[in-house]
Amino acid sequence: MQILDGKSLSQKILNQLKLELEKYPNKPNLDIILVGNDPASLKYTQMKQKVAESIGIGGTIHHLSSSISDPELQSKVNDLNNDSDVTSFLIQLPLPPNLNTSEAINLINPGKDVDGLTAVNLGRLFQKDSNAIVSATPLGIIKLLEEYNLDLSGKNAVIIGRSPYIGLPLLALLEQHQATVTLCHSHTQNLKEICLSADILISAIGKSKFITADFIKAGSIVVDVGTNYGQAGKLTGDVDFDNTKNKVSFITPVPGGVGPMTIASLLFNTVEIWKRNNTK
Repeated sequence: MQILDGKSLSQKILNQLKLELEKYPNKPNLDIILVGNDPASLKYTQMKQKVAESIGIGGTIHHLSSSISDPELQSKVNDLNNDSDVTSFLIQLPLPPNLNTSEAINLINPGKDVDGLTAVNLGRLFQKDSNAIVSATPLGIIKLLEEYNLDLSGKNAVIIGRSPYIGLPLLALLEQHQATVTLCHSHTQNLKEICLSADILISAIGKSKFITADFIKAGSIVVDVGTNYGQAGKLTGDVDFDNTKNKVSFITPVPGGVGPMTIASLLFNTVEIWKRNNTK
C-alpha cells in the first residue's frame, strides 16, 4: 500500500505557482462570496485566502448575511462579473437552503468561474474544449493520480456520487484519460458488486467510513473525497482507512489527500485565468 500524498504534491504546486508569479509585477486575485456563518465554510474560506496570499494572490472575501435574498446574491455576483479588477471568483458552498445555488452559480461569468462550476464550463469539459475551467476537486484528483504515474487507460473507474461539482466533471476527466467509467448514486443497485469491479474507486458521498474492505478489489486504487466530521469534530473520509489500507495498492488519506489538492488546483486555475487575460 502506498499513500497518495496530496499534502506534499499541493505544496509542490504552490511553490511552482509562487515562483511563476514572482516574474510579474502585477498579481492575480481570487475573490470569494461567503454567505452566512457556517463554521466549516468560514474556516475553509479563510484557509483559501491565507494560502492564496502566501503565493502572491490577492483577493477579497465578500461576507454576506444568511438572510439575503436571491436577487441580492445575484446582484453581488454581477458586481464581481463587471469588476475588471477581479480576476476570478467563487461562491463558497453550501449556500443557506433559502437560496437558489444553481441560479447563483450559473450567473458567474464562465471566464471568471475559478471553481469550474458553471454549466458552461462543465459543458465545455464534456466537449473536450481546451477553454474549459475544470472544477478544482476533480482536477486535483487527476493531478494526484498523474503525479504517481498511474496509468488510467483501459482501467475500470467507479465514482460514487454524481454531484455536478465532483462526480460529473470527474467522469469527463477520467473518460479523457481513456478509462471506462461507472457513475454510481443513491439509486444504484448492487453497489458493492460494482465497486468490487473497480481498478480505481473514488468515493464522494459524504458518509463516514462507508467504504469498507468488502467493497474493494485487491490491488485497486482508492480515492477518498469525503469530508465528514465525527465525534469531537474529527475529520473522517468516506473510506474506512484502517480497514482497507492493506487491500489496496494506492490510497488517499483524510486529511492530507484530496483536500490540499483542491486548494492547490483552485489557485492553479486562478493563475491560468489571469494568464489568459494578460496574454491577449
